[in-house]
Amino acid sequence: MTSKKEMAEMLRQSVETNNKLTKHIEALWVEIGEKQSKIYELNYEISELKEEKKDSSKKEDLIERAQFQKDWLENYNHRKVDN
Repeated sequence: MTSKKEMAEMLRQSVETNNKLTKHIEALWVEIGEKQSKIYELNYEISELKEEKKDSSKKEDLIERAQFQKDWLENYNHRKVDN
């Protein structure tokens, strides 16, 4: 059987261990929050880049169409060219 002194020491060690674990868990939650924020920022950046790519593709498509129309008018329909 354990004495009062041994029981008190075991209790003190348990409290110390619980305090250390609590601090560690709190630090982990802070780290999780930081990582979630970073993930949110990166997802936002990805969506912005996708939107920019769409806009760029649309502009390129318009440029290609305009160039095709210009080439066609210059080569096949000389009456409608202002140049």
